[in-house]
Amino acid sequence: MRPRDSLVFLALVIAPIAHAQQAPSRATRADGSAVILFPNGTWRPDSTAVATAATGSAREYSAPASDSSVFDLGRGVKLRYNPVKWQAVPSTVQGRGQLRHTSGDGYVMTISERIAVPMATLKKVVLTNARNAAPDAAIVFDEPRKVNGANVEAMQMTGTAQGIPFRYYGYYFTGKIGTVQIITYTGESLFGEYKADFEELLNGLTIDEP
Repeated sequence: MRPRDSLVFLALVIAPIAHAQQAPSRATRADGSAVILFPNGTWRPDSTAVATAATGSAREYSAPASDSSVFDLGRGVKLRYNPVKWQAVPSTVQGRGQLRHTSGDGYVMTISERIAVPMATLKKVVLTNARNAAPDAAIVFDEPRKVNGANVEAMQMTGTAQGIPFRYYGYYFTGKIGTVQIITYTGESLFGEYKADFEELLNGLTIDEP
């Protein structure tokens, strides 16, 4: 994928929280059944519900020493990264940033918003956004982690958009400072090649809440 094409592709899947909340959302009823909620208050059973694995205590991660450059997202949120592996891509959209792997086909999108939502809601919004562009999008990995002292959710999603199989690997945070999404992504066939570098970069996330 060319850099421009890849960023357009990502924009089809990832949308701001405020906009996404106007779209149908998924929820669980008191009896445990999964449903899709529509903005007009109606609902229907969710036949494509994805179960996520629960884990015990969150595993702890810290930024590698090689992460010597800093991407400042504002409000105390920073992403440390290795400049040998990653290059910043100029962005004109407030609250968003982009990085590209120096080898070519690994990409990163950062989204920082002042709106804070419960983590369960954030996860539903992320999956809903993905399914708007890729109906077969599914969460294939989901676990809580503690990264440089901040509690985040680590998630991987797969799906097919515009005929391209993709995989996202992201860290998601919500708290007093708002909502932060750090999403790495590449083609499904290349994920094994980039996974270690994706994790190294994701672990460079630092959040200093007041």
